[in-house]
Amino acid sequence: METLITILIVDDEQTIRDGLKHLIPWEKEGFRIIGEAANGKQALELIRVKKPEIIITDLIMPEMDGLEFSQVIHQQYPDSQFLILSSYDDFNYVSQSFKNGAVDYLLKPTLNPQNLLHAIKKISLKLTKKHEGDSKQQMTSQSLNRILSGYMDDFELKKIAEYLDFTTFQLVYTNAHWYQDALHVQHFLEKNDLLDTQLCRWLPFYSTNGDLGLLLATKNPPLSKKQLKTTMITLQATNPEGFFVIGDPFTEITEVSQQLRNLAQKSLGQRFYFKNIFLIDEAESFLLNHEALFNTKRFIRDILNNDFSLGIQRIEDFFNQLILSFVEPVYLKKQASSFFYTLLSTLESSYPKSTTFRQLKLSFFNELTRTDYLEDFSKVILATILKIRNELQEQKVNNLSTDELINDITFYIKKNFQKELSLSQLADAFHFSYSYLSTFFSKHFDCSFSEYVNAVRLQEAKRYLLESPLNLSEISEACGYSDLSYFSKQFKKEFGISPSRYRREKHS
Repeated sequence: METLITILIVDDEQTIRDGLKHLIPWEKEGFRIIGEAANGKQALELIRVKKPEIIITDLIMPEMDGLEFSQVIHQQYPDSQFLILSSYDDFNYVSQSFKNGAVDYLLKPTLNPQNLLHAIKKISLKLTKKHEGDSKQQMTSQSLNRILSGYMDDFELKKIAEYLDFTTFQLVYTNAHWYQDALHVQHFLEKNDLLDTQLCRWLPFYSTNGDLGLLLATKNPPLSKKQLKTTMITLQATNPEGFFVIGDPFTEITEVSQQLRNLAQKSLGQRFYFKNIFLIDEAESFLLNHEALFNTKRFIRDILNNDFSLGIQRIEDFFNQLILSFVEPVYLKKQASSFFYTLLSTLESSYPKSTTFRQLKLSFFNELTRTDYLEDFSKVILATILKIRNELQEQKVNNLSTDELINDITFYIKKNFQKELSLSQLADAFHFSYSYLSTFFSKHFDCSFSEYVNAVRLQEAKRYLLESPLNLSEISEACGYSDLSYFSKQFKKEFGISPSRYRREKHS
């Protein structure tokens, strides 16, 4: 018994749908209407369940018009063919519908049983040829998969070469392990009409270890990255995290297995460094390093001596170096796991009352595992370091009384007032953040940091003026002022009298 070709009708007018159903004796002609829908959204659900081979659709519809609908069909259900109907003889609509994969186009005012049946039979003929081509492609792809799995057979290699016809070969490579839905990528490569058969023939492949892609055969010159990117744009739209590497051309089909092994090896770790890049040439891949020097002994010594700030700085400097060195991602993650486990475990033991370090240890390894790209890895490292520093700062504040901290800051400034001093230097010296120390200073000293340092220097200047034989220029420098006129101005502003007059009056 002959299998009937299935048809779905999509039009927002009930009268049109009814008319189409009765316009032709469908089953007598080898077809069967399996459903109808009033718009593209309704039709998509029917297509998902019933998978019609031919779709007759209107162009102008509510919810989802025919152009948008045809684009979705072309991307998600490439096996379905569709015929466009419209009341409008609009060239732009016609042109776009054919870009979206429409096989034919009929105007409703001219629609009759003869031209509709002619258009449908033309589509069914294409379907038959496509099924025959798909069958031959599937058989040849199976031969290619066997070859790539290590089964070398001259007869199968000859079949592959005959099917591909052209003699300049290229591999387009990706890996199933990079995708949550690798079957979608495989289906796209197997079913979509990717390339112009006048310029190129191709075979999809899928090896047992997850290597996935296309074997291309072209006339000289081989396809460029730009040409391939244009043909694969629909896959990029539905799977934006896709990543493909185009191999160098080769001319002997017997080299295909070795070419794949080489390309797969070169592609290891590359995706990590190419976020938002869909397609690269083999020549663009990075030569990845597999190790980097890190002074582990110093790091461990810092941690055991509770000098956590220095240990954290060593980690930060090390990963900044690794990130710029294009290190193999597995090694990068392994190093991060090792160092942060040691650091966070020691912090957890040193601060048993804090739950933050324990929580950070759990969240860090979960986040690290999910990083697929260098950009995301860097964000996890930097965010974790920031959280550790903030928690250490919080613990230090909790363990140090306000009076102790004020005394320590006061002593530090009096000891170093003759040098250049800044709040950033003070924050580094006490291992606090700039913003925290600025707020603390304003709150507990009733003035800004610079005002306080200036007051200390001027008090010391008074002592020098009374007790030392130094001249004004020497006193200015000894008190941290590089400019004598500025020193004199600040002194007079603070005490209402110039430094020289102050010395004369006190000594008279």
